[in-house]
Amino acid sequence: MKITYLGHSCFVLESNNHKMIIDPYQGGAFEGFGFNLNDFPDALKGIEGVAITHHHADHDYVEPFKGAKVFDGVKNIGKGKQEFIPGFTISSYRTDHGPGRGDCSALLIEAEGKKIAHLGDTYSLPADTSLALTGVDFLMIPVGGRFTVSPEEASQLSRSLSPAHVIPMHYAVKGKSSLVPYSLDDFLKVSSGLSVLVMKVGSTREI
Repeated sequence: MKITYLGHSCFVLESNNHKMIIDPYQGGAFEGFGFNLNDFPDALKGIEGVAITHHHADHDYVEPFKGAKVFDGVKNIGKGKQEFIPGFTISSYRTDHGPGRGDCSALLIEAEGKKIAHLGDTYSLPADTSLALTGVDFLMIPVGGRFTVSPEEASQLSRSLSPAHVIPMHYAVKGKSSLVPYSLDDFLKVSSGLSVLVMKVGSTREI
């Protein structure tokens, strides 16, 4: 399976030539947000499924993916594991986005015998969701603070969930995103002992 990171909280997963995208964003959705999906045309080719954790413009831009199957994480909270696109199953769990920020979900995606958890904009994680997501192979976790956990909180949460690998996301990037106060480096400073998979924007990793 391949993972491609498109910045912010957006990833493309590919298994046996089937591709899905998680939390696609609208370029320029907010002041201080400079990422644009148009910068990654190759990654976006052939997307069959779109999974979104919640309804904010930097996470639910489904318009470019006409004809793709859409999984709405919020609407599917607690509905169990579902077949998504060929080779992928997906389930959704409640997470807390913080006061007044609306509903949000965490996703558990399974493919090729691997479990990938995407925590969306987690500000805090309910106990039942923590239990469901403990021990995954890859944990995609926000680390930038303000709307989500801070670097220190992300580190503590990662340790409590005991994933094999941690993939940080949703952090400040100079010239691209100033929506949140903390950078990737801020998280790396407090991540000693964790197996952190750092992905550059636009990069692809085979897992």
